[in-house]
Amino acid sequence: MDKQSNLTLVEALNRASLFLKENDHAAGDAQNYWMHYKDWSLTDLVTYLHQPITMEDWTAFETILERIVNDEPIQYVLGYADFYERRFKVNKDTLIPREETAGIIDLTKDLSAKRILDIGTGSGIIGITMALENPEAMVMMSDISEGALEIAGENAIHHGATVSLVMSDVFDNIPATLKFDLILSNPPYISQDELDVMDESVKKFEPKSALFAEKNGLAIYEKIAQQAPDYLTDDGTLIVEIGYRQGGAVKEIFSNTFPKKVVEVLKDFNGLDRYVRVR
Repeated sequence: MDKQSNLTLVEALNRASLFLKENDHAAGDAQNYWMHYKDWSLTDLVTYLHQPITMEDWTAFETILERIVNDEPIQYVLGYADFYERRFKVNKDTLIPREETAGIIDLTKDLSAKRILDIGTGSGIIGITMALENPEAMVMMSDISEGALEIAGENAIHHGATVSLVMSDVFDNIPATLKFDLILSNPPYISQDELDVMDESVKKFEPKSALFAEKNGLAIYEKIAQQAPDYLTDDGTLIVEIGYRQGGAVKEIFSNTFPKKVVEVLKDFNGLDRYVRVR
């Protein structure tokens, strides 16, 4: 049986808030971190606010807070992140899912695709979500990172998603005989010039190979565009996530490759350029 810490939850949260404030972090985040740690709702928090917590919980929470003030993202601390109403395992081999990426899934809602390819899958959020939302489809997920593919495989098993995993730099190891109705990717697209304006947590902990690309962040788009015509069906669709300042440049790259298709820049929920769709 867990030993009591002699702290009520409200007292523990007050201590946590003071610790965060002393370390230049938002004191008000303490209760959110606790809710993440315990996987609680706000109702759970209110219910147990004046109850004592265990020593085990307090010790674990102190460790979490220490890692957070050293700029480690809460998702890496806890080992999971939520995406499209599902929970995915993440670690330092994978990017933390961003809310904007869900827009890629939304853009596929009116499509009927029998073969789907997710390039640079990372933790597998795009490919696995597509497999679960389209159970009749064949979904292939590729990544250049062995560590990322291991996590993607674990997530696929956890969610019961039927997918295939391939270690590949874009299309390099994708069988040349395959044609896809839908190709999706959230590739590395940040320029090295943007390093100075990024959050410390991103710079310190998220995988550089999944963040940065050469040629002002455009190198992977160029490679995808160069090889995609050999893998996309005639009436197929390709959707990539982009940086909010890259719309014009990425549109031009794919327009040159697919002169007979419609290439358009689409915005995210913040009204920023975030996706390029080829169809």
